[in-house]
Amino acid sequence: MRRGVMRNDEAEHDRGGLMSMRLRLVVLVTLAAVLAGCGGSPLESLGNRSSEWINEPTVPSTVAVVTTTPTVVPSARLQWANDEIETGDLDDQAAVLSDVFARREGDRFIQASRYEIAAVMPELAFPGVVPSAAQWVSSQLVFDNDGTLAIDPTVAFGIWSAEPYSRSRSVAQMMVLRVATDPVAADEVASGETEPSCARFSDRSTQQCEMLTIADRPTWLLDAASGGTMIWFEGQYRYELFGRSFVPLDILEDMAAEMEPFGSFVEEPS
Repeated sequence: MRRGVMRNDEAEHDRGGLMSMRLRLVVLVTLAAVLAGCGGSPLESLGNRSSEWINEPTVPSTVAVVTTTPTVVPSARLQWANDEIETGDLDDQAAVLSDVFARREGDRFIQASRYEIAAVMPELAFPGVVPSAAQWVSSQLVFDNDGTLAIDPTVAFGIWSAEPYSRSRSVAQMMVLRVATDPVAADEVASGETEPSCARFSDRSTQQCEMLTIADRPTWLLDAASGGTMIWFEGQYRYELFGRSFVPLDILEDMAAEMEPFGSFVEEPS
């Protein structure tokens, strides 16, 4: 009996093993079919699938705030180099001219305060704006050798980025404004009887000339390697504003367009 039982157990074991082998075979065949349907490289997209739910790294960004420096600023901020000059009786033009001429040291361009200039040239105008780098103004009245006020020019201003004469003109003197007393030409231009043209300044042959209209008045632009000069007439005066080559021409245009009475820049001397 024991041997028969043992044979029956062995038979059952053999049948169980055969069924297990068949089951594994079915699973392997099924898996092979699934993999075959996925193409030649069924595992190559595993990394891609993971990236579908892993967020890409975020790179922080900074928004740049652009700030611009104004090209021109109000002339009221300028310092006047000759304000410390002692003035006499500003109501007496002859006395003012005598006092200024007494300072002459050979040059016809004599340092004068803005108070003295306003006293002898009450109809004068001055630019209401200047380059943003401008800090100082030098001012001079121009005389003939006999002590009378000259005609061309009558007054001159230097616009500086540093205290006048502390550095070379080519570096610190940005602009020069010269004003001539020229009533005949001023009336001719104002009348409109003659078309303004570059022929008026044909004697300045080394400079290229262009006609502009600024503040509703004809304006001459003379351009040279050293810089540009704008010329216009107002009242009895001819204004010539020169800017060195490093001063953009649009700044000269702004200054020519924003002329104000010179008296508005003059306070009572302390």
